[in-house]
Amino acid sequence: MHEFSVISSIMELVKSEMEKRKAIKVLEIHLEVGELSFLSHDALQFGFGALAESEPKIEKDALRIITKPAEVRCRNCDYAGPLKVQDSSLGHLGTPIFQCPECAGPVDVLQGRECTVRNIRMEVE
Repeated sequence: MHEFSVISSIMELVKSEMEKRKAIKVLEIHLEVGELSFLSHDALQFGFGALAESEPKIEKDALRIITKPAEVRCRNCDYAGPLKVQDSSLGHLGTPIFQCPECAGPVDVLQGRECTVRNIRMEVE
C-alpha cells in the first residue's frame, strides 16, 4: 500500500509548513490526486486519519481530495482531451486506453498523474 508512504510524506510537509508559519492548528488540506496516479482515495483518507491521531494540531477530517482528470494530446492528429476508459469485468476500476480516442494514434499524458498539495488552511498565532 504505497498510499501510506504518500500520506506520510504529506504529513511531513504539513508539519514543516506549520512550523514555518507558527500555526496553532491545521483545518484543511486540499490534495489534488490525478486519475492516473492510481492512488486509492479511501486508503489515503484512512492513512491520513491514522497519522492524524498522533498529531493534535491537525484536524482528523482535514484532508480534502480533489480528483484531477487525465488529459492527453495525440501526436498524430493533435487531439487534446480525456482518455477513453474500457470497463473491466475483473476489477472495480476501468482501464485507461493510452491511445487517441479520435485516430488511435500515440498520446502524451498532459495531466492526471499528479499528487499535489494545493492548499493548506491553518490557524496561526
